[in-house]
Amino acid sequence: MVDIHTHVLPDYDDGPPNVDSTREMLQMAVRSGTTELVATPHILNNGDYRREKEIRQKFQLVKKLIEEQGYDLKLYLGSEVYLYPDTTLDHSISTLNNNKKYALVEFSLRTIPEFVPQKIFNWILDGYSIIIAHPERNLLLEKNPFYLFRFAQMGALLQLNSGSLTGVFGRKVKELSIRMIDHNLVHFIASDGHGVEGRSISMLPAYEIVEKRWGIEKARLLFEVNPRKAILGQEIKKAEPIPIEEKSVFARFGQWIKRLRSAD
Repeated sequence: MVDIHTHVLPDYDDGPPNVDSTREMLQMAVRSGTTELVATPHILNNGDYRREKEIRQKFQLVKKLIEEQGYDLKLYLGSEVYLYPDTTLDHSISTLNNNKKYALVEFSLRTIPEFVPQKIFNWILDGYSIIIAHPERNLLLEKNPFYLFRFAQMGALLQLNSGSLTGVFGRKVKELSIRMIDHNLVHFIASDGHGVEGRSISMLPAYEIVEKRWGIEKARLLFEVNPRKAILGQEIKKAEPIPIEEKSVFARFGQWIKRLRSAD
């Protein structure tokens, strides 16, 4: 498996607090079948780009740990970029493996700031492939899943957290995750690993769910084929997205009104 979203750098953000914790994460990743992973430390604003030297030093430290342990694990560097109106992608850590194409971005988990769709679309027009991190955990998208289709329709790629499929974030997030895969609205599944428990770096339980429900080809596509292409900067062929119907109270009320009118 290939993991494009991890927080493995020791003592940097909300990932492992020290080198020992990083070592435990690497060990778990390897034992659960991960062969390649991208370290994606948080870039919470443009000022965080000034920490690139520190990030690279910690990245080299993790590479050394992998070599010392003799793990068959390839490590790449990228970042998880938080969106603001002035957010830029013109730094070497802005894209996965510095390929100048695939960028992992996130925004508020509670809403979708008004500027976000246009900013993402502008980047796509500029030639970037924008990967939206864990949209299934966004409260507005959970209530209005049709917007997931809109993001995919404009050309954005959607990355699902492995823990969302296994129930780490609750029943509603798990149900939405399943619907997203059913509707071709997931292009990657990644761990978003922060440790060995909770938001675990192990993707194996989620892989087994996907393989059992959707088959081995879908599992390979989401856990291996597409993630590797994103790291290498290669084109990803996307299945046609299918809209998810609204299931909110207001949507059901609207459908009821339509039925009454048609009965007249």
